[in-house]
Amino acid sequence: MHLQVAVPMMTRKRVSLIWKTFLIHIEDDHEKVFAETEKDNDFDPNLKIIPGTNFKAYVRADISSFYGEEPGSRQEKKPDFRGQAGKFVNLSPERVDLWWDGPSGPVLNDSLRPWTSGGTSCYPNHKFIFTKPGKPDEVLCRMTIVPDMAVYYCDPFLPPHEFHTDARARGKQLLGGGRLLDSLSAEDRAHYDAHVFNLEFGEVYKKFTGGSEWLTMYPKNPTRHKIWRADHFGQEHYVQTSETQFIELPPAEEIYELSRSDMRRGEDESIALSEYRSPGLMNITIKALSCAPRAFEIKNFLSDIEVDHILDIVQQKHLERSTTNGHLSSTRTSTTTWLSRNSDLIVDAVFRRVADVLRINEALFCDRDADELEDFPTRNRINEDLQVVHYDVGQEYQAHHDFSMPKETLDVPGRSINLCLYLNDVIEGAETSFPRWRNAETGESLKVKPEKGKAMIFYMVNPDGNLDDLTQHAALPVIAGKKYVAVLWIHDPVRS
Repeated sequence: MHLQVAVPMMTRKRVSLIWKTFLIHIEDDHEKVFAETEKDNDFDPNLKIIPGTNFKAYVRADISSFYGEEPGSRQEKKPDFRGQAGKFVNLSPERVDLWWDGPSGPVLNDSLRPWTSGGTSCYPNHKFIFTKPGKPDEVLCRMTIVPDMAVYYCDPFLPPHEFHTDARARGKQLLGGGRLLDSLSAEDRAHYDAHVFNLEFGEVYKKFTGGSEWLTMYPKNPTRHKIWRADHFGQEHYVQTSETQFIELPPAEEIYELSRSDMRRGEDESIALSEYRSPGLMNITIKALSCAPRAFEIKNFLSDIEVDHILDIVQQKHLERSTTNGHLSSTRTSTTTWLSRNSDLIVDAVFRRVADVLRINEALFCDRDADELEDFPTRNRINEDLQVVHYDVGQEYQAHHDFSMPKETLDVPGRSINLCLYLNDVIEGAETSFPRWRNAETGESLKVKPEKGKAMIFYMVNPDGNLDDLTQHAALPVIAGKKYVAVLWIHDPVRS
């Protein structure tokens, strides 16, 4: 795959080195595990080829199409919420620290290895600084967040102490170091050029898509998971699964912890503990709540028996204060524990049902033995354990993203799907809020009400592989009652 876009003369010679060192060919993948889902995604009408390339970018749809109306018949409302993603790139061969320069002084946000990026949710006019490791007073560059600009670079190879209009400075003051590119090794120079090229591609991508920031690294493979279409509000998809709901709790001796071999099941094997479950097939309706970001709900995904069983397991565990990036934060005040798929046959059945809804082979939700690798791209499972979160009155998780910015100059997949299972009805408050959803009726957030047994899905990656900034979401404070929710994060598997 070769990108043909206009690049400045100063970097054009270096682009060929990027391709020699880092080029990933984006090819059709015919592995049977993913063939259907990738083909489905490719038919999305908003995937359009950027002229001069063979890269299909996900273009923002006309807001009127979300209502099934002619283009231009509706005017998009601007969100009341002014937050956005911030991606901060270290364009140097040394580790640096990233700090939020807040009103009470610098607060450490991340420590970035050479040529990597970090991210956080932020607001226009927030200020950030890059410094030498552990030295907030030794500032390498400063930046101020600009509305609708998510990507910021600290480039020590720009001239020092100048106001730069280069895209790397995003039009704001950036204190370069005046270092010489010739001082870099060939490997480091290739990393630098990869980021510069990625920046230039991002400018083309943003203009072509109608304003979407390019948050990942080019070249980027599209996601291998199926992404359910959300062409208009209320669009419905239908799935049938043999993993029916438990309507009676089995005896304790039949819901034991599973081994890896216990979770392997042949196509001709019967459904586990079927005598305690609804007979036949389970019909599931997936309904689009939002088109951008793509968010869906499934009513009554879990039975009361299954919800109560999960909560019984949770009550036997110790819930600890929730963290963000491994640290305690005033933005997240809930408590958390984790639940693995092999907890017992009921939890295993829930995972299998989730796999059917997402059109993912359930075997990808398990670690695999060597004899299973022929048909799969990786030995490791693609999901995290089920995170069960408890919120008391007043507790919340302020607006944030669940994805991580790319840590490498190559395509390294990460979280792509979030599936929430609501485990109780909440008296008041505690909605899952999407404050930046695109619509033509209100600037207020889309609020998903927690209801016992309901599932909610949203996709953090668009069909072209770019991270979706609009998936910024919040767990609003509980006003009355309490909230239990289980969250399953699914990763795009690394391609072999």
